[in-house]
Parts: sequence; C-alpha cells; structure tokens
Amino acid sequence: MRVLLISDIHANLPALEAVLKEAEKIGYDAVYCAGDIVGYYPWPNEVTQWVRENADRVVLGNHDAIVAGRLSPEYFSSAAYEAIMWTLEHLTEENKRFISSLPVVEEFDSTCLVHDTPLRPMSMEYIVHPQEAVPVFLNTTYRYILYGHTHIPVLFELVPQRGELKAYYDIGERVLNREHRYMVNPGSVGQPRDGIPLASFLVWDTDKNLLIHRRVDFDKERVLKEVVEKGLPPELGYRLFKGV
Repeated sequence: MRVLLISDIHANLPALEAVLKEAEKIGYDAVYCAGDIVGYYPWPNEVTQWVRENADRVVLGNHDAIVAGRLSPEYFSSAAYEAIMWTLEHLTEENKRFISSLPVVEEFDSTCLVHDTPLRPMSMEYIVHPQEAVPVFLNTTYRYILYGHTHIPVLFELVPQRGELKAYYDIGERVLNREHRYMVNPGSVGQPRDGIPLASFLVWDTDKNLLIHRRVDFDKERVLKEVVEKGLPPELGYRLFKGV
C-alpha cells in the first residue's frame, strides 16, 4: 500500500491541489493527515471537505483544536489569532462538527499518528532536532511515529542495536529498516517554514517500506490575493514566498 502522508494544510487550497497533482504521479492508496487542516489561509471549508471525503486517518492539530473548543488561541501570534478567529466565523457548522470529532492520537500496526508528540499530545511541543526526539523514542515503543506541527520535513531513525540516532532533513527516497524505529514528519502542505517555499509531502510505500519525499510549487499569488481580499493579515501571504 502507498500512503500519502500530509500535515499542516492550513486551509491553503492551491497548495493542497498542487500536492495532490504531484502525488498522483507517484500513486497512492490512502491518505493520512497529521492535523492542522485549518488556520492561516482562506479556504477552510474547501480543505476540510476534502479531508472529510478523502483522508483515511486524520488527527487534531492545535489550530483545529481551537475550532473544537479544546484549546485557547491566546498563545497565538497576532496574525495566527486573527486567522483562527476569521476561520471560526466562516467555517460551516458541519465542518466544525467534523473537526471536533477528530482524535488527538491514532494508534495502529505499531504506528502512531499525532500532530505534535505522542508523549504529551496537544502540548504543542516542537520536535525538530535529534535531542528533542530522544525522549519520545525512550518513552514509547512505536515502530513508526508520524507527526507534523513544525512545518519542517525530517526523518529521525533510531538504530536500537547501537543506540544510534540519525536525522535526515533531506529525505529524498529512503528505504526504512524494519528493525529500526522512526519518527517521520512530511513538512507542511500549506505553510513551509524551512526556507524552501514549496509545499511538502511524503508517500510511504508500506510494502517496500520506502519513503518518497517531494516538494511542489503552488500559486502563491492566488493565495496572497485571496488573503488580502478576505481581510486576513497580508503577512500570511507574503511569508509563503520565502518559505518561513
């Protein structure tokens, strides 16, 4: 089976459309989404509807959790706060109910799907560097942890026999060792933050245990235009051109 692994779409429909078009070239049989369907950008209903109809597994992100009434937006930056308030106003009741129904964690086949960390889900901790991944490996037994939140693609590989931890920020195409343990972050569809202004996603071929990482450009001008027209903070559009 080939799984399209995505995260942090953030209501960016042009980016999602570009990812799906590129992913179709590889082929996929299922979709796993590591949360943050909404927030920041002005297509919350279109993106949520797509996730409702197409995602086989999806968990709650922190922006989603505010829609669900599980978190307060008070810790957000001013732009993020404005965007989530706008989202709450424009999201349909049906889509709000769907988001509110999402689990915080999904566990299956020695795998964990979570937005931030399986140790403290919804703590909004960032796992970007190897030292941040160490406690997760030490305190869980999952073979694979699929997560998002950081908007930065990375693969952490633990070699149990040697106690060695490797980090790959340039994932490319990589075969995973079934005796090792992994944390996998596909990066962000809707708002990349590693200085590369391209939507990011992964396809995981579970039969070959092969990870395929791809990035794809999307219509940033369209996003900026819509952000401005909808009265959202323009900086949310401009940052896409720098991938920050």
